[in-house]
Amino acid sequence: MKYAIITAAYLAVVGLIAVPLHFYGFRRTLRTFDLTFFGVAFILSAFGELANIMSTNWRYHPKFFGMTTTGAVAVGILAAQPVLHLAIGYGFLTLRRWAFYLAIFYAGDVLTSTVLGFVQEGFGRIRTIFLVFLTPFLIYIIARRAQFKR
Repeated sequence: MKYAIITAAYLAVVGLIAVPLHFYGFRRTLRTFDLTFFGVAFILSAFGELANIMSTNWRYHPKFFGMTTTGAVAVGILAAQPVLHLAIGYGFLTLRRWAFYLAIFYAGDVLTSTVLGFVQEGFGRIRTIFLVFLTPFLIYIIARRAQFKR
């Protein structure tokens, strides 16, 4: 859980700094900082995600678009999460167009699961962090979609 907080903090710092700068005309100078930082943050978070999964001994039941999974499906989703972080990080570093769509898909999955978690289980610290920080990240990535050219 603490790895999720660290990842959210990375994304929040960049989002809080880069979003206002982006809308005030610093578009060209941000390319090397913001998307590169997001790429590195996603790659680093893959290792944190893997450590978090391994600390639960692969018994965590992840949600996929709000649906709690169990059994082989849960293990498959757990195995895919660090790989997904690595893929998004690589795509952000190389500005691949598919990375933009993969990041939108992943953010949609996490936001859907977070909102449904609020509805089903009520307040949760991690859910709140994801909701507060992932929404501006999603808006920012959509605003920067023109940078993903390859």
